[in-house]
Amino acid sequence: MLRIPNFALIFLTSVSGCSVFQIEEVEDFSMTWKIDRNQNNKGHNLVEFEFVDFPGHVIGHFSNGLIDHLEKQGKKEVIIQIEITRDISGEVIGHSESSIGGYEGNASTFSYYGTNGDPPVSPFE
Repeated sequence: MLRIPNFALIFLTSVSGCSVFQIEEVEDFSMTWKIDRNQNNKGHNLVEFEFVDFPGHVIGHFSNGLIDHLEKQGKKEVIIQIEITRDISGEVIGHSESSIGGYEGNASTFSYYGTNGDPPVSPFE
């Protein structure tokens, strides 16, 4: 028999988006980056990162502060930590960058994840 307190706990867990059935992990990925000053969002230029081990998979950020940071570092390859959320069956239900090459500021005004072409393997599998 399902009791009201148990039902309330299940209901609140499911509507809050938080679940004991979700797994969060942080993974480090080596990525190269390039700047596209022809694309901007609210005055911020685009920096696009490509996974070294998963060519064709990219993450883009519109952030002049992030671009300045990367240019000052002078490295064409950086480590990006990505927090990956999976459901109980192991399927990815979300991901977000938690650290980009040691940058301390707000990562961007807008970001995206995408693919160039049809890469065979995803970094999140």
